[in-house]
Amino acid sequence: MEEFVVCEDDYIFNVDWNCQEKSEFSLKLENAWLLKKKYFRYELNIIKSRILEGEYGFLAQLNTDRAVNKRTPEIITSVNQPFSIDSFNFTRANQDEIMFFLTKSDGFNHNENRNAIMINVSPLERYHCLLLPSLYECLPQVLLNQEALNLGISSVLLNGSVEQRAGFNSLGGYASVNHLHFHTYYLNNPMKLETIEVEHLMGRCYILENYPAKAFVFQVKSKEELSLTVNDIHLLVNLFIEKNVAHNLFISRGLSFERSKCSTETSKRDCVRIYLWARTPTFGSKALDEFNPALCELFGHLVIKTSEAYDELTEARVAEILFSITHEPYSSLKESVKELYNK
Repeated sequence: MEEFVVCEDDYIFNVDWNCQEKSEFSLKLENAWLLKKKYFRYELNIIKSRILEGEYGFLAQLNTDRAVNKRTPEIITSVNQPFSIDSFNFTRANQDEIMFFLTKSDGFNHNENRNAIMINVSPLERYHCLLLPSLYECLPQVLLNQEALNLGISSVLLNGSVEQRAGFNSLGGYASVNHLHFHTYYLNNPMKLETIEVEHLMGRCYILENYPAKAFVFQVKSKEELSLTVNDIHLLVNLFIEKNVAHNLFISRGLSFERSKCSTETSKRDCVRIYLWARTPTFGSKALDEFNPALCELFGHLVIKTSEAYDELTEARVAEILFSITHEPYSSLKESVKELYNK
């Protein structure tokens, strides 16, 4: 299987919606994904798409195939649930679904420690893949591994396209497989959270409060900042796990926090923004009729299950759902997070 060497010197920090260029990584990912389309459970078909009227620019996409054909989720009871060899995991998937492996430039990854990119056989958008850190170590879907988080952010930094997004659903946060993985996909729509203004909380941690789903936010503007920011996010994820708080993480190109205070009316993106939401868990809860509020929905990208829900959905209803699952966890944790970084 082919390898792609990850090198920090190849990171791209400045991109532009009006002037997109392909990188070596983006070309490899796109070509490999197209070659694997025969393994999909369905042909990607976004039936309808619209921006909901209102101030947040929520993007609704009707994708009924994903709602029907997606793999049945594993039963989850804890944010820190151990990996089970008896349940489905990505080593049991058809290994032909693997697109290529990622190898760091400072050393060869041994077979049991290999990072893989695999197609998602139930795609929600173009180039929807699974990023699998240390695939054959069979790690649970718990983001305690700093190297895994670094890899997730790096996958966006390596891509010359402003369209690539990545994210992580915790156990209890709509993760359907208890095996360490990120989602990554392309979305050809500028989104509100790429440029929205955020407030400083403490240290490198900022907060998103002018939005229905309040979040803790970080940015990476240079390769020197990456490891420091990864360490700070890791501290916060540890706090969530200690308290058994479900969470979702989203990684997107964005406008740096300092520049967004001056103006959001620009096509340029000069950083990577990382949003981390604490949320009410989905342990044993009934799925919503409209959409499952996971990583992309919290970001404002709504994958709608039925035509009826698509036609009737309003910004007010989306805001109600996002607020209901994030307000209490965020409010109860905010002071603890401030104290965490104050130390």
